[in-house]
Amino acid sequence: MKTNQTIHRRRFLKDTAVLGAAVAVGPNLLGAEAASAAGPFKGGKIRVGQIGCGSVSGSYLPNLTSQPFIEVVSVCDIIIERAKKRAQQFKVPNVYPNIDEMLAGVPFDLLVNTTSMPSHFPVNKKALQAKRHVWSEKPMALEVKDGKELLELAKRNGVHFWGSPTCVTSPQFKFMAETMASGKIGKVTAGHGTYGHGGPGWSGWFYQKGGGSLYDLGVYNVTTFTGLLGPVKEVVGMTAVLNPTRKVEDRGEVKVEADENTMPIMHHGKGVLSHVQTGFVYFDGERLAGEGRQLYTIDVMGTKGTMHMQGWDWGPGGVDVASQGEAVLETFCKDPGKYNWVGGATYVAESLLRGTPSLITPEHALHVLEVMNACHESQRTGRRINVESTFKWPLFA
Repeated sequence: MKTNQTIHRRRFLKDTAVLGAAVAVGPNLLGAEAASAAGPFKGGKIRVGQIGCGSVSGSYLPNLTSQPFIEVVSVCDIIIERAKKRAQQFKVPNVYPNIDEMLAGVPFDLLVNTTSMPSHFPVNKKALQAKRHVWSEKPMALEVKDGKELLELAKRNGVHFWGSPTCVTSPQFKFMAETMASGKIGKVTAGHGTYGHGGPGWSGWFYQKGGGSLYDLGVYNVTTFTGLLGPVKEVVGMTAVLNPTRKVEDRGEVKVEADENTMPIMHHGKGVLSHVQTGFVYFDGERLAGEGRQLYTIDVMGTKGTMHMQGWDWGPGGVDVASQGEAVLETFCKDPGKYNWVGGATYVAESLLRGTPSLITPEHALHVLEVMNACHESQRTGRRINVESTFKWPLFA
């Protein structure tokens, strides 16, 4: 191993946390177009550099290193011992202590950014400036203006920029979109989503500026509903902080500055509304009796029927449907197929290598960021906030 020294999930996330994410873009603002920019790639493989060797890298790296079309050539972390540990664990030959030395070191094609959420924008920007393709964990940036800068930079430099969440690539998401399009549940009118737990206990940045439950958890539901119901026109939101301080492993007691309890209401146009509740102040221990069923986290209502997603939308377990004439709920689409919530970097690497279309698009991710920004602005101002961005929809045309 060469070292260069010249940078839930409450329980589930504790070991496999997503430490950030957001977006997809390319020379033509990709949309659902094929990722056909760069290449040919050396040896017919995508060379990956992973930055951010905290908990989530422990889930990303097994997925990346198991793919025959990916070669992980370097890992990087400002806490160098974490990078060395991951390099040894997954047999990665090069280790770096910061993004600058990583970019100046062994060549790679795709940066996989699993740093903390406040670090996403500066790390993504440096990689795009160096003309590297980028997969970023959520969100791509904290502010829409910075997200736009990243998209424009990627386009200008002829590289691609992708990011999580990956929930629009699950079979269950596709089933729900196709069921809506079939007319089975009539005119779709509303949606409700929920995602929360008691809050991460291992790092203080979750509770400081740039953190919060909406960017960390609610982003999944916002991505799902914009993907299913279409771009948002207006947002009304409320946020709250219930705990003045929190105790975390890396910093002891920290002041809570970011939202712990958040609820955006989104108007998708033509009277269609959706609502998301997300927080770091929720009990998440409830379970259904019996085997094989999970709690609903995504509900879609129509004039002739309803649909309910079992399990989190980042890891769904099936879709229950009831409609006129079939009022008893029936479960469909339980098989996850190849879907994996940490498989986004693998998904886009294959898209890049094969030149195949990507459902994860830059416009959609930027739109989700604007919706989340609008929720916070609505809380600050007490006003309904217009959303300007849009994206190609429906996703399955």
